[in-house]
Amino acid sequence: MKKQFIAAKTQPEKPGTQAVRVGNLILVGGLMSLDEQGRIVGADIATQTRNCFDALKKVLAEAGAEMKDVVKHNIYFQCDGDAAAVKKFLDEVDKVRVGYFTAPGPTTTEIRVGLDREGALIQLDAWAVVGENKELLSPPGHWSWHKKLPFSHGWKVGDMIFTGGQRSLDQHGQVLGVGDIEIQTDHAFRNLDTMLRAAGGDRHSLMKQNTYFRFFGEGRNVTDYWEKMTNVRMRYMSVPSSAGAGLRITGFPHADELIQVEGIGVLGDDKQRLQPANHWDWSISNSQFTQGWRIGQWAFIGGQISADNKAKAVGKDMETQTRHVFRFIHNVLAEGGLDETDVVKLFIYYYADGDWPHIAATKSAIDRVQQEFYPTPGPVATSYRVSGFAFEDLLIEIEAFAVCRG
Repeated sequence: MKKQFIAAKTQPEKPGTQAVRVGNLILVGGLMSLDEQGRIVGADIATQTRNCFDALKKVLAEAGAEMKDVVKHNIYFQCDGDAAAVKKFLDEVDKVRVGYFTAPGPTTTEIRVGLDREGALIQLDAWAVVGENKELLSPPGHWSWHKKLPFSHGWKVGDMIFTGGQRSLDQHGQVLGVGDIEIQTDHAFRNLDTMLRAAGGDRHSLMKQNTYFRFFGEGRNVTDYWEKMTNVRMRYMSVPSSAGAGLRITGFPHADELIQVEGIGVLGDDKQRLQPANHWDWSISNSQFTQGWRIGQWAFIGGQISADNKAKAVGKDMETQTRHVFRFIHNVLAEGGLDETDVVKLFIYYYADGDWPHIAATKSAIDRVQQEFYPTPGPVATSYRVSGFAFEDLLIEIEAFAVCRG
């Protein structure tokens, strides 16, 4: 399928690609509030949000799309402060972004993370579909937001299913299972299961699944917490499971939320599981977790990490771990008869603490290795800093989305 690489002037600091159009599907990478020299514009969240959505509008126009074609958008935000500060911050985001969409609008997920750039407060990522019939997914009795917003829980477009962040909330936007990761995980995954069934599929239809969770422990406690959460997740996972990523993040819109899950599904049974031999493995034996899927014209490569077959991190520095991760992605792609030229989007999650020069040096190391595997113009990318991963000592995790040949 023909790929159109779009290098809009809205993000000049980023060489190469801001969006890729494949047929009627458009994938937009991480957009921030930048000027023509690549400097952050705006010290307040309202200005930065407006600039991000204006940039999205321009990128979509260059791809032959409009804001009404957006089916999924994610907001990654950096906000220092307590619960009241986060609420005020997101209220300002909402005041701006509701002006760009009419109900029923795209799905939405808001995740509190660390961004790449000093002064950056928000990053925007989106998927759009042009010229296709869309079916709104709004199951009766589903959870809702605490205020009226023009966003949707999910969309079915052709054989694809797009779901926003599924949460442990009731119909009034109140958190269920406060302080209990097992209860909240059960609610979030049950809601995701409901969305898939509303689209005429089931958990076997889920190809990409992202689990965001909040936990600030260290050492072995990290893996113990992940396993406790995952034992609940496995009640709702297909066997074998979808591909995906598990990311420890700073927080969510509501201070009492511990977990959210989102995903993309594809209807149909004609699919190939991508599970290379001699690959890294998870800490739970015989889990039936999956490295990737090829289905129809798409390939979903789950979050790859620098680990061995005992779920132990390999490599002490970012460059070493990043190179291992891209090699693992290469091996998963090869299982489906694909390579790096077929990849149209990367999701890069990494850990970098300390001052801004250190963060910049860390991101530069990732970029150098990425260029070895994906020279310009390469796939569109969204990257941000997380608090950690499923296992201790990991520094980076990367997902990929590819278009199959023929």
